Amino acid sequence: MVDRIPVDVARIALDNVEGFPFERFANAFYASLIGTTFVPLGGIKDGGADARDGEIFQDANRPDAFYQASVEVDAEAKIRRTVNRLKEFGRTPRTLIYLTSRTVKYSDRVERQLTEDLDVTVVIRDGDYIIAHLNDDIAGRVAFDEHLRTYTDFLRRVGSSRIISASKHVRSPAAFVFLSQELERRTGNEKLVDSVVDSLALWALEATDPDAGILYDIERIQQIIDEGLPSVKNLVRPRLRNRLERMADKNYKGGRAVNWHRKDNVFCLPYEMRQRIEEENTADETLRLDVLASFDDRLQEAKIKGLGDVRKRQAKEIALRTLQLAFERNGLEFAAFLRDNENSDYATITDSLAAALIERGLTGRDSTAVGDGAFHILRGVLYDSMDVERRYLQRLSRTYALLFTLNTEPSLIDFFQEMTGEFRLYVGADQVVRALSEHYLEESDRMTTNTLLMAGQLGAKLILAEPVLDEVVHHLRICDFQYKNHVADVDEYMNYEVARNAPHIMLRTYLYGRINQDLGARRPKSWPAFIKNFCTYSDLHKEYAFEDVRRYLQSKFSLTFESTDDLESVVDPVQLDSLAAALEEVKKDHNLARHDALLALAVYGHRRRRKETSNVSEFGYATWWLTSETKILQHTREVVRKHRARYVMRPDFLLNFLTLAPSAATARKTFKEVFPSLLGIKLARRMNVDTFDEIMDSVSEAANLDEARRTAEIAKSLDKLKSDFTRQYTNLGAANRRADVDLVAERSVKPSDFS
Repeated sequence: MVDRIPVDVARIALDNVEGFPFERFANAFYASLIGTTFVPLGGIKDGGADARDGEIFQDANRPDAFYQASVEVDAEAKIRRTVNRLKEFGRTPRTLIYLTSRTVKYSDRVERQLTEDLDVTVVIRDGDYIIAHLNDDIAGRVAFDEHLRTYTDFLRRVGSSRIISASKHVRSPAAFVFLSQELERRTGNEKLVDSVVDSLALWALEATDPDAGILYDIERIQQIIDEGLPSVKNLVRPRLRNRLERMADKNYKGGRAVNWHRKDNVFCLPYEMRQRIEEENTADETLRLDVLASFDDRLQEAKIKGLGDVRKRQAKEIALRTLQLAFERNGLEFAAFLRDNENSDYATITDSLAAALIERGLTGRDSTAVGDGAFHILRGVLYDSMDVERRYLQRLSRTYALLFTLNTEPSLIDFFQEMTGEFRLYVGADQVVRALSEHYLEESDRMTTNTLLMAGQLGAKLILAEPVLDEVVHHLRICDFQYKNHVADVDEYMNYEVARNAPHIMLRTYLYGRINQDLGARRPKSWPAFIKNFCTYSDLHKEYAFEDVRRYLQSKFSLTFESTDDLESVVDPVQLDSLAAALEEVKKDHNLARHDALLALAVYGHRRRRKETSNVSEFGYATWWLTSETKILQHTREVVRKHRARYVMRPDFLLNFLTLAPSAATARKTFKEVFPSLLGIKLARRMNVDTFDEIMDSVSEAANLDEARRTAEIAKSLDKLKSDFTRQYTNLGAANRRADVDLVAERSVKPSDFS
């Protein structure tokens, strides 16, 4: 885990850093922060000037956007030289992002003046900006440690005690509200999600008309939702049928909302609902046009210099895009601001406006004129709005609440991915064997394999413990004995019904592969050939098998190996013997009982050694045993009580929040397409007011907690979810269906089946 950088330490490092180390830091920090790739700009080397001014970088995706980092005191002079130098060498810069270790007084004024003078959009990110965003994600902290930490080595006191600063995930209420909802779902309260799924189903059915023979089955309804909101299908699909049938019930709140033609199993909206929707759609389109007209009126009153018809249209479009970006970046806070506006400033809107201008490619004087027009619109909309604008903003707020409930909030995805990067997970033998059993599945169906690979890619440290390696090898050996004694003679006559009754998962995997003709060249030719995928068959019953399998597993899943001695070094031997004896009653095997006891106690031992109990993080504990094993839990209650924390992480927790979550890019695409569009207004109308108010009340609750308390609550909620085996993740149902028809492998294998 990379510790958060104390503000004092960051300020001292920036004050002392030299030119080239700062450039290297800035490239690693800023490019990661904004999600852009900067590449060195070739072809403008000119000896002395190049040595004095340093390297200039170009945005890999925008040939007219450039970036430079510098420690020079006079930022204005440096920027002017850089732009002139680019032009001298035949470049046509439209945007220059300037990152400096210094503090630039009145940076917004300097940006504006330079933009006017140079006809290039100038964006200044100074030392104060760096300090404010350094701890936003792990990339910033890693960049600091690699490039700036040495500039604080002369200090012995600063940074020696851990200073805990609230991360962006604590400052924003998103994680707090989301986890509160998740814990409610854990207790069976699904009303928020049900309300949202109902809204999407009604929207998807808007075009149905039984008189014209237009009725939709479930697949067509799902297809419409997927096309409009591709990032929500994993949450909607397992709930859709149940909600449609519920809305077709006359006892549904507000009366029957959907007609269900049971014979053909198709759905449509009742006549009254269709008539109402037509009226609503007319009103929605009118609302959008009225909002644009109100924007026009504001621009006419402003009489902004240089704002002709083309730039006025751009200003209106930029204003709408800015509102969308405000929701994407700070959705819950922005929605709460719009609902409870008490004339407080909402500073983020200026950042969103700058991003909207750059995204649109508006630079130089165009940027100034259009930006002034858009800002004039936004200031009026946010602080002196007309009725039509207020209604439009309320609709957008409800749209955001709908998307948030569907887990498409980009900051939530970032939160869970960054959390995963902090994990230190002992991978259970059941998970390793299950991953091996997915050998013949399509890559997209290898749920356990994909979970482990994705966790590793996000920075989690996955550990293969020696006791786990022993169990995996012994499972392969047991399967080998079973094959030789009971299967070898009938292998060529095998059918599916016989194969599915094989007692061990890896043996079943082989048998399914043998009878599945669709595998083609991948189909195993023999049992030894199948085992060869994991180790040399002739060595399976020799000591070398352990080394063979270890190397394969470490290479396949990027696992770190820890020996039994490593584990025992962090546990109390007396406590280990006592727990192993207690577990032997249920495991019926001394070695297996000792393995489980050792792993459980090693989790607590490493938490102590790594000071996870003395440090504070909103991500909760980092060290866990990743396993579906549940029998051990009832025999370790006293151990859990003593340490005041659980030690087992449920694999479904990772699966739910990693492999089945949309990517942040997909989520942002959904936001971009939905918010300013008529679709966004329509969806907002379908969002239940009570549901929206409930989410906003949770935001108020989060706001009333100070950051320290919010950190503790987020960590507590996360640790509950990580280790909760009663929680039902309904969106895993489709992923874990048995693939009986395809004769590939059983998806519903008991966790203890490998032993």
